[in-house]
Amino acid sequence: MPSDLKVNEISCKTAIGKCGFPSGGYSINPFLGCGHACVYCYARFMKRFSSGHTNDEWGSFVDVKMNIANALEKQLTSKKKFDCNQMIFLGTVTDPFQFLEKKYLISQQVLSVLLSLKIKNPISILTKSDLILRDLNQLLEFKSIEVNFTINSLNQDFINLVEPNAPSVKARLIAAKKLVAAGIKTNVMLGPYWPNQDFTDAQKLFEEFSKIGVSEIHSESFNSTGGNFSGVENALKNKFPVELASMKEILFNKTKFYYFYNQTKT
Repeated sequence: MPSDLKVNEISCKTAIGKCGFPSGGYSINPFLGCGHACVYCYARFMKRFSSGHTNDEWGSFVDVKMNIANALEKQLTSKKKFDCNQMIFLGTVTDPFQFLEKKYLISQQVLSVLLSLKIKNPISILTKSDLILRDLNQLLEFKSIEVNFTINSLNQDFINLVEPNAPSVKARLIAAKKLVAAGIKTNVMLGPYWPNQDFTDAQKLFEEFSKIGVSEIHSESFNSTGGNFSGVENALKNKFPVELASMKEILFNKTKFYYFYNQTKT
């Protein structure tokens, strides 16, 4: 764990809410913030919901929702009805299995509540962490569950810059393989899809995913709005200046952007 990471133990009033995904569903986020400190993180808008972090950079702090298991149980046993056909997403704006989870066991407690209440909703987990293997026995108890690993590059030097505190790509691939072998539906989120073959080599990535036997592969382009690119630029400008310039030209030129991604699809 980074020595300068600010960790706060907080209480939450609610544990589960409507998800903003186009498909709908519900979301549970055991932490506010994420210690992986990915420079491209789309969830940095969540900073406005934090308290006491006005001057803190996104990725430099994590608030741990210490009472989330109790709050979740109260919500799910209240008179308010939840649609049992809707997906419950664990980790939409944070990684539920980031390294702090090893100490706090918050996500493990959430899974325990869902199991004890015999929730019928399908469960979807999004993570970059092999720590999820710790809870394999719990995962196997669910009737409908999937795990989604974010893997967008095999270039570990690149990953070290844009996902500085996240588990290695190798660790994620090994964890995904073990989950598939155990019978857990395992998907890959190839996002963001970096417009540079040195970073996102689609053919090699798909070969790796094929070896594992993942069920589905989802992909999305980089979201350059809201100042997201500034972190990427700062991270890459010294070690990958040429690649950075090429990506920047594609990402901020609509004609080249659409051409690149249309070519990729074919």
